[in-house]
Amino acid sequence: MDLAIYDGMKGTLKLTDKSLDFVPKKGKGFTIPVGDIKKHSFIKTALTTSTLYVNEVEITVCRAHLWSADISRLLQFKYENGYTKEIEGS
Repeated sequence: MDLAIYDGMKGTLKLTDKSLDFVPKKGKGFTIPVGDIKKHSFIKTALTTSTLYVNEVEITVCRAHLWSADISRLLQFKYENGYTKEIEGS
């Protein structure tokens, strides 16, 4: 879990084995089921923060390269172990 900014809203970003969740302090957040993640990348934008992109969603977060690596490892694990959206119930 880490502090993050999405669409001008401050909140927290959390990656679980089922989803990537943004929970803002105010307003409505979002959940991206792991099975729905088609692409992800990052760009270092400042000394301590960077931008994480997940399916065209832009999220400012510290250490976006680590978030991207964690997403890659999770997707690889699920692929290697035969998990699907149907099995996960997403």
